[in-house]
Amino acid sequence: MKITKIANRQLLFILFMMRTTVTIAFLPVLTSADAAQDAWVAALFTFLGSAVIVILVAALGAKYPKQTIVEYSTALVSTWPGKVVSAVVLWALFTIAATDVRIYGEVLVTGFLVQTPLAVIIGGMVFVAAVAAWQGIEVIARVADTLFPLFVLMLVLSLGMVVPLVEIRNLQPVMARGLLPVVRGSITPTAIAAQMLVLTMLIPAVTEPNRALATALWALAGSSLVLVVVAVVTVGILGPEQASRSVFPFYVLTRSIEVTEFVQRIEVLPMFAWGFGLFIGIATLIYSLAYGLAQVLGLADYRPLVFPLAALQTTFSVQAYKDVFELLRFFKPRVVGPYILAWFILSLFPLWAAHFIRTVWGSRRQGGSDGQGRVWGQILAVFSFASYRPLCDYQHRLLGSA
Repeated sequence: MKITKIANRQLLFILFMMRTTVTIAFLPVLTSADAAQDAWVAALFTFLGSAVIVILVAALGAKYPKQTIVEYSTALVSTWPGKVVSAVVLWALFTIAATDVRIYGEVLVTGFLVQTPLAVIIGGMVFVAAVAAWQGIEVIARVADTLFPLFVLMLVLSLGMVVPLVEIRNLQPVMARGLLPVVRGSITPTAIAAQMLVLTMLIPAVTEPNRALATALWALAGSSLVLVVVAVVTVGILGPEQASRSVFPFYVLTRSIEVTEFVQRIEVLPMFAWGFGLFIGIATLIYSLAYGLAQVLGLADYRPLVFPLAALQTTFSVQAYKDVFELLRFFKPRVVGPYILAWFILSLFPLWAAHFIRTVWGSRRQGGSDGQGRVWGQILAVFSFASYRPLCDYQHRLLGSA
């Protein structure tokens, strides 16, 4: 399959919109734990943890700039173990896409289309995204080019209208309860950085793959800045208690504010921005999932898989969570932390180890290094599958009731 090329700028736009829409949707730095008035500090911590995930994903892909994870995992740990590792990443992309669209669907059902079945709303959104995915990543990137200025403009307008209402006393005292609540508040948004797994499929499509890591980090920095500002504004206006009790704090904030007698219902601005970002994100995830699955199955074209995967994603999105409260429970640190940690234990950790062994032995020996690296990669892959459950259980106990 031929991969069309996109500019690094377009990759930055895609990643920025994907990350920003979810993190400001329900403000996990505030609602997933007890950071309270220190939610903005948790947002700063989030950048550090998320940067580790970005480096883990993008740095390995940049070492194999012409290959997707399906291809270089096969080279590192042989065919079938490589396909199993790739399947873990593809499942992660599938779960992320279904969860993201379910969150937006819940907002629409709650605040706008109260009589419309959730399945109809989600199905419509996924179908439109699937059409873009069928056209390819180049089309998605061009749409991102078009929507990015509107996306940023709507965020700026939304924030600019409410910033004068911020009360600094709602943000005080800073770090009064120590560091632990802040760390707990940063776990969920850090875990959401698993969205960056799309880089395992997109790096070969970038015109300058050696700059993919820097591009992803800049996108992360921009989205983290937005998260900090939204956390400050939301807590500064609603207060930490009311904001943390809200399901979608930023939406509640913008809906409750009347700027003037003639300027009302400004919640449509962040909702439009969220919709634009969600469209780009879901289209990118479906494309990456279909392209990767086609490589795993040895198909010549990914397009026949797009709409069946879209139908499966819609079904899974509706059925995976009983209601919005179960959806939010999934994002509690003690749930989402171990779950997403397992994705990396089962996929990128053995690949990094195999790459390291291959590189070290390759510098010492001219022959046999690839074979030795594959053997050790297979051993490490088996070890990862055997140990991920105890490691997740340990993290679950470590997080406690966070």
